[in-house]
Amino acid sequence: MDTPKSSTSSTATTTRRFEMLCIMMLTFGQLCIMTGYDSQSFILESVIHSIHEKEPDRISPYAGYYGQAVCYLAYVTACFFSPSFLYATGAKSTLLISSICFTSFPLGFLFTNSYYYYFSSALNGIGFAYNFSAILLNLRMGTIYYEHCASLWEGHTVANVIYYTGNGGYITSHSTRKTIESNVSLSWSLGCCCMIVGSIIMAIITTVTQTPEILETAANIIIGGHGIERRFGDSEIYLLFSVFAAISSLAIFTFMLLPSQDVSNCIESSDKQVSFKDGMKLMADTLVSSKMFKLAPTFLLTGIHTSFWLSVFPTTLTFNMHNSKLIYLPAVYGFGIGVGETIMGCIISTLSKRIKDFGLKPTMLIGCVLTTVFCTVALLSTPYNATTTPSHEDPLLFQPSRITVFLVAVIGGMSDCCLCSVRSVICALAMPKRRAQAFSVSKIYQSLGSCVIFFISSFLNLYHYVLVIPILCFFACIFFFRQAGQTQVMERKLTQELEESEKRRIAKELEAMQQA
Repeated sequence: MDTPKSSTSSTATTTRRFEMLCIMMLTFGQLCIMTGYDSQSFILESVIHSIHEKEPDRISPYAGYYGQAVCYLAYVTACFFSPSFLYATGAKSTLLISSICFTSFPLGFLFTNSYYYYFSSALNGIGFAYNFSAILLNLRMGTIYYEHCASLWEGHTVANVIYYTGNGGYITSHSTRKTIESNVSLSWSLGCCCMIVGSIIMAIITTVTQTPEILETAANIIIGGHGIERRFGDSEIYLLFSVFAAISSLAIFTFMLLPSQDVSNCIESSDKQVSFKDGMKLMADTLVSSKMFKLAPTFLLTGIHTSFWLSVFPTTLTFNMHNSKLIYLPAVYGFGIGVGETIMGCIISTLSKRIKDFGLKPTMLIGCVLTTVFCTVALLSTPYNATTTPSHEDPLLFQPSRITVFLVAVIGGMSDCCLCSVRSVICALAMPKRRAQAFSVSKIYQSLGSCVIFFISSFLNLYHYVLVIPILCFFACIFFFRQAGQTQVMERKLTQELEESEKRRIAKELEAMQQA
């Protein structure tokens, strides 16, 4: 005969198994979406340029940059509505819509058309936004205090940024107070492997499509006394984007099969608690907040730096004619970024448990230093004009190799992890009652930075990037440190108030017991 204790234990075990099923399905869907998104960003401009070289009338040679500008412009617009949209539709529906938007983009490369390309780029931006801001939205209430939220973000804001609206909403409705940390840790640690998986896929497809005859022909082509840039053939393009589309489509079916039922005692119910109108009002108030203005340089830095490491710098690796025989550089670079993100995520997670507020000022300083180092090494190893056109110019100091590209990518991944981590932490702490809105505002600034950079990218060379980004690091540090200090003071006051309130409650209980 089962005792109440054994019955409770059995129920808890069943609930935990259901949680694990939900989290693993969610993580697999994330991995499918981001494997294609990040990997294609590394090679997008180079692929577009290769298509333009064969058929100049089909698409602009700078469409790779312009398409990403359209993507981020749509992203900016969608960020205004994404928290309210999640309030109105729910996490599962948001995830499903976003996965469809993501899948539409790689399909366009099977029949490259300029109009569809820009349309799918906009859908990509919308999908990115609607898969994004409720990481903090559904931590706005419940049993997790904002101090705990801060430590959670310090430990697990890895890889790009870091993950998305419906994601956070689904996790919190399928986690209890005791399991939230392990669930988020599991989801994000596996999700950040997307770049590593994507790089392996690119390496395999490159090996399959680059036959010895093609490699020998490319090696013997000489233009102006120099080899040509790394070019992508039709078969390589079709196979790459077919695989990316197939992987992204797996996310659609995965999210369709996600269980909708909340677990018992979950942190945040999936039931709608805020209307779309009220959500928009909260968004407007957050947008004009002085705290967000102070943090704007940090958010802009994150956006501009993301544009540089995600698209501009990997484009220079293929546009550098001296690298024409190093056909695996995009895969090596993607693998290095994934390794750097993972390493830095583990470092932040470990030190955040031992050093109070490590996820604020220390992580910001480390991120800015690594970003400056990344820009410096890029300057020394890259022709100045390789950001927009194939170049046979010599770098200032040395030519890139597989090893140096991998090391530079690791630094880039580590710097991105730091900047995205502090962005998430400061949004969680600075505005504890409007976390989702603060996070969306941060993405608005970040996306504006990326959008502007991509729109004017055809006029920029390497010197512009490596000069502007370190200067922005300096100003971002100043304003971030000021806001972080004010936030820490606010935390201490709130902690004292909570302690005093708890003491008064205990005193009243003791007094009542004595009177009884």
